[in-house]
Amino acid sequence: MVALAEGERAVTPTLVGRIQTRLLLAFSAGVVWTAILTPFLPHPLGTQMGGGAAMGVMTRLMVVIPLPSTTGMDYRMAYETLGLMTGIGLLWEVLYQALQSTRIEGDWPPLLALLAGIPEGIVLWLALHVSGVTAGPIGLSSSVLPMYSIEFGSTWLVLWVSYLGPLRILLPRWRYEGFRVIAPARHSMTTGEPALPSPGRSHADRVEVP
Repeated sequence: MVALAEGERAVTPTLVGRIQTRLLLAFSAGVVWTAILTPFLPHPLGTQMGGGAAMGVMTRLMVVIPLPSTTGMDYRMAYETLGLMTGIGLLWEVLYQALQSTRIEGDWPPLLALLAGIPEGIVLWLALHVSGVTAGPIGLSSSVLPMYSIEFGSTWLVLWVSYLGPLRILLPRWRYEGFRVIAPARHSMTTGEPALPSPGRSHADRVEVP
């Protein structure tokens, strides 16, 4: 039995909350981090080319070197990766919500959110090749893999840390609204007016729920 204050909501994510949270993190922390990180990624030499036939040849002969880059192509690839990561992530959230419902506690521990980056990273790597965002071989021999691994791994870590810390500070009621960033207004059952949180509750105001 878990004691909850009357009117208080469970601290577990809903599907809508998951989707809203992922979108918020991607378009805030994700966008900023990608802008900062991209020039320092270990870019393949092929990304320094202007595209066309030469680019097609170089993607098969690329050598990874730590060369800072500010080309538009690099940023385009980085943000296309972030966009695809976010889009596919919305589908992942449906699966996560289903898995969450099978847990006895009905929760989703932060460690699971961190480890979820492993299958997401693999699927995204395949999707980048299928969509044409990334060229070259798919396997471990790909010269783009180090760049992708650093970009995805660090971005995932930044989003996870933002999820644990800054988001809870900026949106203190976020967890109590099913992780929804935009939560529906709660109304009083008697007056229809928005319900205001009580500054304190006694033991008599608390109810026992399973």
